[in-house]
Amino acid sequence: MESKALQFLSQIAPFNFLPQEELEKIARVLRVANYPENTILCVQGQTQIENLYIIYKGALELYYQENGHKSLSGYLGEGETFGGISILVNDGYAVRTVRVQEKTALYLLSGVLFKELCSKYPEFLDFFTNALGKRMVDKSYKAIIAKMASQRNGASPPLFNRQVAHITNSQFAYCDQKSSLQQAAALMNRHKQSCILIKDEQDKFVGIVTDRDFREKVVAGGLDLSTPVSEVMSSPLITIPANSPAFEAILLMVQKNIKHLAVTDNRGNVIGVTSNKRLMMAQGQSPVLLIRDIQEASAPEALFSKHEQIPILVKDLVQGGGKADHLNRMITAISDAILLRLIEFALEKHGPPPVNFVFMIMGSEGRKEQTLKTDQDNAIIYEDVPQKAEKETRSYFLKFAKTVCGWLDKAGYSYCKGEVMAQNPKWCQPLSVWKEYFRTWVHTPEPMAVMHSTIFFDFKSGYGDSSITEELRGYLFELLDNRAGLFFYHLANNALKLKPPLGFFRNFVVESRGEHRDSFDIKKAMTPIVDFARSYALENKIEATNTLERLSQLYWTGVLKEQEYNELVQSYRYLMQIRLVRQVTAIIDEQHPPDNYVNPEKLTHIEQKMLKEIFQLVSDYQKKLSMHFTGSV
Repeated sequence: MESKALQFLSQIAPFNFLPQEELEKIARVLRVANYPENTILCVQGQTQIENLYIIYKGALELYYQENGHKSLSGYLGEGETFGGISILVNDGYAVRTVRVQEKTALYLLSGVLFKELCSKYPEFLDFFTNALGKRMVDKSYKAIIAKMASQRNGASPPLFNRQVAHITNSQFAYCDQKSSLQQAAALMNRHKQSCILIKDEQDKFVGIVTDRDFREKVVAGGLDLSTPVSEVMSSPLITIPANSPAFEAILLMVQKNIKHLAVTDNRGNVIGVTSNKRLMMAQGQSPVLLIRDIQEASAPEALFSKHEQIPILVKDLVQGGGKADHLNRMITAISDAILLRLIEFALEKHGPPPVNFVFMIMGSEGRKEQTLKTDQDNAIIYEDVPQKAEKETRSYFLKFAKTVCGWLDKAGYSYCKGEVMAQNPKWCQPLSVWKEYFRTWVHTPEPMAVMHSTIFFDFKSGYGDSSITEELRGYLFELLDNRAGLFFYHLANNALKLKPPLGFFRNFVVESRGEHRDSFDIKKAMTPIVDFARSYALENKIEATNTLERLSQLYWTGVLKEQEYNELVQSYRYLMQIRLVRQVTAIIDEQHPPDNYVNPEKLTHIEQKMLKEIFQLVSDYQKKLSMHFTGSV
């Protein structure tokens, strides 16, 4: 089957644009599906398409049906595909109903791999860009997609509800028209851009040079690299206003047969660049686009506003039914990307480190459970050095840490009020000192030591030599093997201090005064589940730090029964969902900083009932925790 699929793909568009090794990879993972005549493969606006379908043999009918009448009818035969546009621009929902006209064999390519190919290969993506542009010219096609979108709880696909401004790269490359081709190429490479804008003597943008121009005009034409860039630029510069709908940008690109557009503000000034790739890959991949922007940032200042984009992404995903743990991971991934890029800038500023080190992340980010209300919890561990080199080594890392923590604060990750940050000399130490910290916290579990363990024992490597954190984790597990009963006793007692906000008569316990009157702190309400998972995970030497991963491993190792696992996971996800919705509401609807306070009176009756059931359940698991680690309820 593999060789047959490889031969077939190599002869049809857009797969014949791909390199041979990529085709071989695709051929290995393709699935085959056979369907009899008159089978309905998908229904317009209802079926979510998870694969790109490639017709190997047979024929399909496509149509849109309303009030018994068919429109947008069409037929597909051997070598043609369907599903690509739905995946890229319609949240994966089928635009038209697809019926098997005659017995048909299909190759199925997963949507994940399809998106990867679109991201890696411009010509592959262009095939679908052009197809979409041609269909968008048909007003009825455009209207039908918009109508479908409005029927899905008001969640329109980005190509209809987004302005071009939201899919624009403001960190673009530009140069003077007298610059040489070599200088222009160097700037594109430095800024990691696929195009560069050209200015004239009056400082006005007049043209553009793309990577395709370098291939087709410079390399193929054998031009000298000292040639002025104006010789190959495309002029005049084609622009689009930032407040235009994104789909209009795709139409303009198709009409002009170009891949890049300069974006202007309401005064006509160029403020950025967008491309067909950015526009098409934005659908369902906004986090990916944001992370790509972060990775391509040319200065720390370019990252200071990225955190502000996260609430919009979370709101869109919440409305689309995204799971709470997926949202947590997305937020954490964006935070990790910002941290990584800022550390790279800091290394450029301070020079290479004197020894191997790791920038360690703790707390919610260490558990991959970040929300929109977060501060810094980080530290630095570096290799032990001879005593004579310790002062100089320590001085380097403290200066380095101060730079990183300062930039993080400006990027939206505020300073920790408890000073649990790498710029604090106490938390910027060699590995031997960190081992001594851990030993003290486990063997002398005083209240402060227990508090530190709830923060620092949920750690992961943010940047640097991860073998250092692996060694520290191994040392922690050794400590927990030896005389750790007292530590777990105090850890459990600390976990029992926070009770679910449910009164004796099953009424919500809320704040009686102050800014958050009549509300309860949902973060504190869900902390007992986090503490429960941490306590049992540490006891069972589970390396995972994420709460849901810890619960999963506790279930698979037999520590938790299936019913216990399901109850805890569903409770945690529900509470996290409400927490994230509350934070999005505060930021977007109320124009306030995010908080964790939920007013139960603003919830539906069903939501209130669910919360009461969950809080009672959490209370029961606190009793289980107490009995296991302290011997009493």
